[in-house]
Amino acid sequence: MSTQATGAEKVRWDLSELFSGLDDPKIDVVLKESRLQAESFVEQYRGKLGDLTPEALARAYDKIEAISGPLYRLGMFVNLEYAVDTADDSIKALLGKIEQSSSTTSNLLVFFSLELGNLSDDQFAKFEGAEALKDFEYKIAKMRKNARYNLSEKEEQVINLKDLNGSNAHQKLYGELTSSFSFDFEMDGETKTLNGDQLRAMRQHPDADVRQRAMKMFFSRYEDNSLVINHLYNSLVKDHGIEVDLRGFDQPISTMNTHNDLSDAAIQALNDVTTESYSLVNRYYKLKAKMLEMDEMTLADIYAPLPQSSKAYPFEDAKTLVLDGFKSFDNDFYEMAKAMFDENRIDAPVEPAKRGGAFCASSTPDLKPYVLLNYTGKVRDVSTMAHELGHAIHAMLSSKQKLMNYHSILPLAETASIFSEMVLTDSLLKKETDVEVKKSMLTGKLEDIFASSHRQNMFSSFEVASHRAINEQLQSPQALCELYTAELEKMFGDSVTITPEYAWEWSSIPHIFNVPFYVYAYNFGNLLVFALYQQYLEEGGSFIPKYKEFLSRGSSASPADLTAIVGADINHPDFWRKSLRYIETLVDQLEALVN
Repeated sequence: MSTQATGAEKVRWDLSELFSGLDDPKIDVVLKESRLQAESFVEQYRGKLGDLTPEALARAYDKIEAISGPLYRLGMFVNLEYAVDTADDSIKALLGKIEQSSSTTSNLLVFFSLELGNLSDDQFAKFEGAEALKDFEYKIAKMRKNARYNLSEKEEQVINLKDLNGSNAHQKLYGELTSSFSFDFEMDGETKTLNGDQLRAMRQHPDADVRQRAMKMFFSRYEDNSLVINHLYNSLVKDHGIEVDLRGFDQPISTMNTHNDLSDAAIQALNDVTTESYSLVNRYYKLKAKMLEMDEMTLADIYAPLPQSSKAYPFEDAKTLVLDGFKSFDNDFYEMAKAMFDENRIDAPVEPAKRGGAFCASSTPDLKPYVLLNYTGKVRDVSTMAHELGHAIHAMLSSKQKLMNYHSILPLAETASIFSEMVLTDSLLKKETDVEVKKSMLTGKLEDIFASSHRQNMFSSFEVASHRAINEQLQSPQALCELYTAELEKMFGDSVTITPEYAWEWSSIPHIFNVPFYVYAYNFGNLLVFALYQQYLEEGGSFIPKYKEFLSRGSSASPADLTAIVGADINHPDFWRKSLRYIETLVDQLEALVN
């Protein structure tokens, strides 16, 4: 972690277009009006969907969006406020109030999809292919297909309500607990208090002793809190498993696959093909050990910088590099990314109570997104900036869609972000003439790939194993540590030493607590982009309009149909193997520079 100022300290977002503050009277107005509109909607439509014309059903969908839109914006506002200050009790109180009210309003609308999904074939036939429902066609077809997983209206309402003090409360406790962790870390004769992200950033410190001490300290805090964290994870997995059984899904991961409109077989193929390529990870880290002249590398060393590459990037320099990269690709991309800076839609500094990591938040098509960063000046922070701005560009391109089709499904949601990282890397490599810096860039890119593809695949494999185990019987922290260590050994082989503290890494991964099986979306998006980027290099400018069309479609069609716009066949294992061959070419390039 760089202790020097980066210029990100005063880069704060402006949320005033959402609400003026936590005490804005419009907040209560939104909650009240949404509730009243939902009650009116129930009175108008409940028990009558089978009698509607296609035109009337389209108007009903528009009304749902009119009810949901203000709640989306309000939810966005309070969650953004919470993200920059997770310790503020007034924000927590407002967040709880909004969640409670929004849940009550959402419950009123539960009947709609259930009733529509339960219509007879004869009643439903008039809606199929109707021009008036063109904007909702895919969602209606998907809803109809997945109706078999629905419970009764009363059961769905009970689940929504019990989640407030069940899984939602457990997830919130996990977030609050882990965000509260602070670490007194000694370095260069001085002890500093760091948050989790700052301590984990020490993995990129040039001193191996600093890296290894930092990660031991980081994971020891999770081990010290294993009683609570293990209870939360067991409870969340068990809760998920109960719903899987109640709804009749084949296996725990099927809930996410169904949500994403992807088959279990397709995602299993993705997992299998990625696991097959763990040899690339093994090969790379043996190569890096040689570059670092280390006889033994540990997991704490996998992000160690090369001796010649300790370079800091002030925030303004990073901004210029990212915007120049976008401009080299497409002027529209450049203008959209530039607007995020110009309109104060980015929050960049590292602060003690701020949520870690980075994200891009979007709510409704008529509102531009916001980006949260924890900018420390490392080269990975520059890539992260490009990544999150890629999300923002995706959101802006899809703003012509209805709210229902605006947000991309998880696997496709990573496409623009990862593609944007590759545009940046390509731009930087073209400008760079120093062999050592090129080594550093290739090293950084490969490590990003392994982190967002193979590593996420490993997380997903752990989730599959841990859900299976917990659904049979609750698991001890030690048992979960053993499951996780087995996945680490599978991925890294004999290329690095797996020290004991890394057995606790599973307990520090927010996604597996908050959104079960979310993580494979990163791998899906990563490998998809490698193929698309190769296509762009081959086709040049003629690829860009197709790519923009693909991004602008949001979630208005199935993943298979959307990716077909740019010529991708996501159902064929060879498609994924082609993407992995691209990774191998990067390893080859680095190997040639080293040897």
